[in-house]
Amino acid sequence: MRPGPEPVLRDLRDGAFVDRPWHAEPLGEVVRRLATSADRGLTPDEALARLRALGSNVIAEEEPPSRLALLASQVANVPTAMLLGSTAVSLLLGDLLEAGVIVSVIGLNATIGYRVERRSEDLLAEWRTAEAGTCEVIRGGTRHRVPCADLVPGDLLVVRAGTVISADARVVEAHRLSADEAALTGESEPAAKSAERAPAAAPLVNRTSMLYRGTTVATGHGRAVVVGTGGATEIARVQSLAAEARAPAGRLQRRLDGLATRLAWAGIAASGVSAAASFVWRRRPLEVLRDAVALGVAAIPEGLPVTATTSLVRAMARMRRRGIVVRRLATAETLGGITVACTDKTGTLTENRMRLEVVTLLDERGTSHRVTAAQLASPQLPLGSAGALFAAVVLNSDLDYQRNGDKLELSGSSTERALVEAARRVGIDPIALRARWPRRRLVERREGVHYVVSEHDDVAFIKGAPEQVVPLCALEPGAARRVLADNATLAGEGLRVLAVGWRPSVGKRWGRWRLLGLVALRDPLRPGSIDAIHAAARAGIRTIMLTGDQRATAAAIAREARLPGDVIEGGDLPGILAAPDAAARLRRIAAIARVAPADKLAVIEALRRHGEIVAMAGDGINDAPALRAADVGIAVGARSSDLARQTADIVLEDPDLRAILAAVAEGRAVQDNLRRSIRFQAAGNLGEILLVLGAALAGRRLIPSMGLLWINLLTDTLPGLALALEPTDVALLDRPPAPPGAPILGRSDWRRVGRDGALIASAAAIAAIAGGPLAAFGTVGATQFGYAATCRAPDRAMDARFAGLVGGSAALHLLAVASAPVRTLLRVTGAAPVALACSAIGMAIPLYRAWRHSADREIVRRSSEPKENP
Repeated sequence: MRPGPEPVLRDLRDGAFVDRPWHAEPLGEVVRRLATSADRGLTPDEALARLRALGSNVIAEEEPPSRLALLASQVANVPTAMLLGSTAVSLLLGDLLEAGVIVSVIGLNATIGYRVERRSEDLLAEWRTAEAGTCEVIRGGTRHRVPCADLVPGDLLVVRAGTVISADARVVEAHRLSADEAALTGESEPAAKSAERAPAAAPLVNRTSMLYRGTTVATGHGRAVVVGTGGATEIARVQSLAAEARAPAGRLQRRLDGLATRLAWAGIAASGVSAAASFVWRRRPLEVLRDAVALGVAAIPEGLPVTATTSLVRAMARMRRRGIVVRRLATAETLGGITVACTDKTGTLTENRMRLEVVTLLDERGTSHRVTAAQLASPQLPLGSAGALFAAVVLNSDLDYQRNGDKLELSGSSTERALVEAARRVGIDPIALRARWPRRRLVERREGVHYVVSEHDDVAFIKGAPEQVVPLCALEPGAARRVLADNATLAGEGLRVLAVGWRPSVGKRWGRWRLLGLVALRDPLRPGSIDAIHAAARAGIRTIMLTGDQRATAAAIAREARLPGDVIEGGDLPGILAAPDAAARLRRIAAIARVAPADKLAVIEALRRHGEIVAMAGDGINDAPALRAADVGIAVGARSSDLARQTADIVLEDPDLRAILAAVAEGRAVQDNLRRSIRFQAAGNLGEILLVLGAALAGRRLIPSMGLLWINLLTDTLPGLALALEPTDVALLDRPPAPPGAPILGRSDWRRVGRDGALIASAAAIAAIAGGPLAAFGTVGATQFGYAATCRAPDRAMDARFAGLVGGSAALHLLAVASAPVRTLLRVTGAAPVALACSAIGMAIPLYRAWRHSADREIVRRSSEPKENP
């Protein structure tokens, strides 16, 4: 007798079932103890009550790093080490105030970095929850899709190949069910599952009646009742499933760290030159040390780490608002460099909504008769061979049937759903037919074999690729040629064509296959697929379609999608990849037909070996290896398979390929904005180094380290952020990506850094001649604020954030020049009126250059526009 809800809730809350050997108990006892039903599951109200009592189906994550540990990680770099060294020198010299200010700068930068990284972690945790997926359950006898976090003990799970199991569950029904349990047991081969109980002493690997959280259904389908959720699951006890607390550093982050280190060492070299010059001028050792501290401070790009991390997080947030979930921080930058996009066809380029269009039937003489889908419903069409053909596809299909009231719901392959629906339209009852002819054995597709065989008591059915099925059938050569010609014609129209046949058993031996006919289905392209391919081509990204269809179908769909290039088959790949001109031949490929998961993986790896940055877009189980191997794996659509979503770097909530181009634009914006921000910071720091070093060579000391700290704090951080956070420009997709392996700053960028740094130093030097150290202090900062405007993207209007960050920093700097107490604190001396005038001129010159450049570009743009006829 089934216990009431209260005792079960009490036992669940008290953990009475946690260590229960569910694998060894009879199925009826499992169902009774959990107060559920093996057919109808829990009612929605019962499930809600259990969820409230037990909490979500989540495993407690590791404690995040402590504040102290995260702050310590912010200072574990060469630039900060140099600042700490400067602090130590200041303490030795007795400059307590200066030491305190340097430590404050370190603390401020560390705090900003900490807040940004914590925000990044929070976003990643939120997005992991958003893309964790849903589970299919039966509640109250009706199928529902619920968040995996809402599973409770007693829920009846529906599982099929590719399902990632989200709770421990006892198998109720199994059809060729097996699970990949390598994540839990280390066994590489899938384990067969059944509803029969296992021995009580069976080790984990031999518990054939159980499905465990974190494992994946490898084959077949079935149902299972949930017996453990959250921390009560087996995998929660044997391994940590918590994601890494820190987002991994990507290629860009590593290059930024290297750049910051090189700039810091450049400051050390400049300090050495300054020290040598100071000794020549016979300055006191204490002054030499102070100058070394000042140059070290001038060389350090304090705002660089914060700028990079903030830019990546900002890009991820913008993509999230567009329905693009980026699961790894480093991916935001990698997107900008994509050169090749490989895309699965079914469910990615197409809607994965197969519909039957044409049936070719064979009579006794081997003559074929084409019938359209509309004609199948005609009462004038005798059932005859059409009935036999549709009975064959029903019995050969591998669908899960579920009654939802008076409605019959079909779960499984879209191709088989379309065929069974067509069979129902011609009057076949699939449930009754299955009961009359129960399946005894199923031989599924495998590598190189593109057909399925189902064996029943005294008959077998075959369904699959015509080029493989037709030669197996007893047909006259002429009839076989005509059937294959029909196949070629239909495939050339972009239809997916399957051949269907049967054979009787004679005693214990099978007779020869007899062909019943061909079925041709169409899977229409997704709206926007063609637009996405064209936009990718304009952006310099080549698209390659991967499909399991035959070559003629793949060629027709490639033409429809306007993909230029060759169409090959997966069997051709080994020869192409082994050829000396493999890179050139890969560049000519538009589509690959009859492709297996191993072929997809081989293509991705080959493209990467030849220097391409590859994105892989897919939604199915067989896409998972390629998604993992690609530089950027993209799971297309919230209804993509669990395995695809958990393997990919990016999940698109809406299956619109145009979203990928939006993500690429964001990635390019990150790259471009950071390059401009880095160029700005590098030129400013170079100008400060040249100014201080030039003064040292001349035997003077213009700006003390306190003043340089002030300038760097205002110019490196806020204006650098303003440049790094500028809006995405749609024109980014009208040019090719940067070559793979290109440095952050190219030669032309470094030439511009050298030129602009020299100009900044020259302006400050002229100001020093006119008004002394205070004028040099005001001008070297003000010139950089004006210079920020010249580093912005061309043709981009000034936005409020840029104006606020740069304008606010400039106002603070001019206030420091005008305020006597601040000047005293920063230890800079001079006449404020002259310094303010020099600062205004220093800021105006680059602003005028930026305006003049923008005006010239506008004149050029207008002159290039076509003139209207009078």
